[in-house]
Amino acid sequence: MDGIKLGVLGIDHNHILGMLSNMLANGCSCEHWWTKDATATQDEFEKRFAQIERVDDQTRIIEDPSLDMILISAIPADRAALAIAAMRAGKDVMVDKPGCTTLEQLDELKQCVAATNRIWTVNFSERFEVPAVTKASQLVADGLIGTVKQTLAIAAMRAGKDVMVDKPGCTTLEQL
Repeated sequence: MDGIKLGVLGIDHNHILGMLSNMLANGCSCEHWWTKDATATQDEFEKRFAQIERVDDQTRIIEDPSLDMILISAIPADRAALAIAAMRAGKDVMVDKPGCTTLEQLDELKQCVAATNRIWTVNFSERFEVPAVTKASQLVADGLIGTVKQTLAIAAMRAGKDVMVDKPGCTTLEQL
């Protein structure tokens, strides 16, 4: 991944912290990020990635010809539109889950991928960032567990220090 230049659109969920950290650890670089409004993750994001400049306009990132890929962790309902704009501008995209919130958005994403030949992928953080899953993957790779037929991860989603959310797209108590 050395040499891949990233931009970030939306930091509305803390998965962006792992997404960007892992990409940087694998040789990518990131110079710019944008988010619509102040977010619960903003203080931590700015602390971890102080060297990365915040820009005031998302189009500055979308239209930057030096960027190869965009990471998106905006409000779930906004992710598809941002991804489509980025792909139309020649960028590959990795979005936080859920990657879209309606079947219409999914259809638009499929059409955009077909038309642009860009990569659109959803980051399933549990696959790469949960220590138990990492250990289990290693045990399988080492041949210490038989043939794996299926895996399943079940967990509640924490929206904040005191709120558990089990509905995609809900980020506040009022939305529940």
